Order: sequence, then structure tokens, then C-alpha cells
Amino acid sequence: MIRLIVTDVDDTLVPESSMDLNPEYFEVIRKLQEKGVMFVAASGRQKTSIKKVFAPIRDEIAYLADNGTDICTKDFSQTMKFADGDYPKLAKELESLSDRGFTYMPSKPDWNYIDEKEQEFYELTLSYGCQIKTVPDLKVLDGITKVSLYHPDGIPKDLENRLKAEWSDHMDVCIAGRVYLDFTGKNCNKGRALSILQEHYGITYDETAAFGNADNDIFLLERAKYSYAVGNASENLKRAASETIGRMDEDAVLAKLKEILAELES
Repeated sequence: MIRLIVTDVDDTLVPESSMDLNPEYFEVIRKLQEKGVMFVAASGRQKTSIKKVFAPIRDEIAYLADNGTDICTKDFSQTMKFADGDYPKLAKELESLSDRGFTYMPSKPDWNYIDEKEQEFYELTLSYGCQIKTVPDLKVLDGITKVSLYHPDGIPKDLENRLKAEWSDHMDVCIAGRVYLDFTGKNCNKGRALSILQEHYGITYDETAAFGNADNDIFLLERAKYSYAVGNASENLKRAASETIGRMDEDAVLAKLKEILAELES
């Protein structure tokens, strides 16, 4: 019996940066909850942004925000930060990429931070419905939980590989969608966040279903017996999933949720 359903948001439920979730999801999620199923939204987005996507039921579901580093339910919360000293070193290197058109965004629960000179990136981030502060120097921030490296044309594979080789001993480094490379503390990811929820609520791997589309969802799917990649998912994510379903723009997750609900009602 499934007792917990967790799903990514961007390009799994809605197009990247969109708030336009099919309202039928809300009805189905409420019915699942009536059957004792916990519903969790897991995203690289800030919690404030995810809540706007799920506005009608925002206070009825749980969140693994900022790639799982911000865990929040009605009665439980936990934050996972970078190890002391790691963020300033990373920020210095990412700032050195600015002459190649890259910018980066550090995050804490409920706030994203952007260099005050990056007006175009600031406006893009607003489309996600985030709470944003512009600052003159990103390197001096503390208490950071996640950093997103951004380029409008995407993250080149050679740069992705180099940064992974350089930082993966200290951090989790993972592609999150086409235009972001995300950094979090070592073993601070959606999968670990899900395991924390499972342990807290006494829910097992065999009682968990998970949905995703990108490489940063691999850890998430590894913690669920019923693991689903949408049809538009990365090839790495499809290999990690137990099943590939239809595409995000076909509301494939909604269809699968209805199947799960029908089984619970039978």
C-alpha cells in the first residue's frame, strides 16, 4: 500500500518556471490524502514558489524545497546547510565564470540572493514566484543551503564534468533542468530529505511512490519502490526509474495518481 507520494515540479508537473498546474491535481491529491497518503512536492524551487503552484492546498501538503535542503511539513521541519567554509570557496570560483555569461544564485530557506548587477537574471527568477534579495557581494553570505549556477544557453557538459570532479568530494553537484547546475552540502539532496521524512513518519521504501524528470531527481527515485520518470525526462533519470510514463505536457503524473487512487479505493 502506498502511504507517501513525492513529485518534482518543473517539467514533471508544469513547464519550467510556470505556476499553471492543472487544477484537477488538487482534487486528486485531496482524495489521496483522505486515503491516508502523504503528498510531498520536491523541487529545486524555493518553498514560497512551490506553495504558489499548489495554492489551493498549500497548507495541506509537505515540501522538500531547494533540492531537499528545506524540509517542511505541518509538524516537522529541518534545514541542511553547506559545511563551514565550503560556500565561500565555491562562490569565489563561480564568480570567476561571470565573464563567460554565467551567474549564480545562493539560497536559504525562503530567500534567494542575486547580485545586484544581474538585472536580467533577477527578472527571470521573479517568474518562479520566489522571494529575492539583491546584494552587492554574494561571497559574504552565510547559512547557505543551495547554490544554482545558471547560463541561459544551458550548462556545457565539459564545465559540468569539471565542477563535479572538483567539488563532489565536498558537495552534491547535479544538473537541475537544462539551464542550472545545483550545489548542496554533501549528501544533502532530495533523496536524503525523503529518507528523513520516511523515518520521521514511519513510512517505508515499499510504501513510497516518486516522480521526476531530471538528474537531481535520481536520489529521490532511489528511495521509492514505485519510481516514475516522465517521458520528457533525462536518460539518466529514466534508467533510475522503475517505469517511464507519459510526458509532462500530457499530465502523465496526474493519470498515474488517478491509477493509484483507484487501486486504493478498490
